[in-house]
Amino acid sequence: MESKTIVIITIILSITETILWVLGIIFANINLFILAMILLLISIYPAIKYFNEISEFFKKRKGEIIEDERTEHIEEKATLIAFASIIAVSIYVGVAIFTLRYVYPEYLNLAYPFFIIVIIGLISYMISRIYYKRKYT
Repeated sequence: MESKTIVIITIILSITETILWVLGIIFANINLFILAMILLLISIYPAIKYFNEISEFFKKRKGEIIEDERTEHIEEKATLIAFASIIAVSIYVGVAIFTLRYVYPEYLNLAYPFFIIVIIGLISYMISRIYYKRKYT
């Protein structure tokens, strides 16, 4: 299949998913949100299978290179800082809310999502680190 066709299909799926979950939020309809998640799960396989073709398509426009190794390196560094700051803020806010549980008991339930964000972030970091360690060694 041609790269341009793959990219067009991917963009159409992404737009459809976004429209469905936004409409689900606007109309408070869980069925639209579930439909968007099903469509997302269906579109993951082709996105992974054709990842190289899709990324190469977006790196070039009309034969001109838009993104190179320098841009990727800058984005990797910025992503690491953003990830670390989100994890740090989540830890400190969660601990602060949990510490004030006797003063403000009504806010205790707010601490748990921050801890869940930290746990999910660390798990995703460990999984990606294991993957890239095996890939590059």
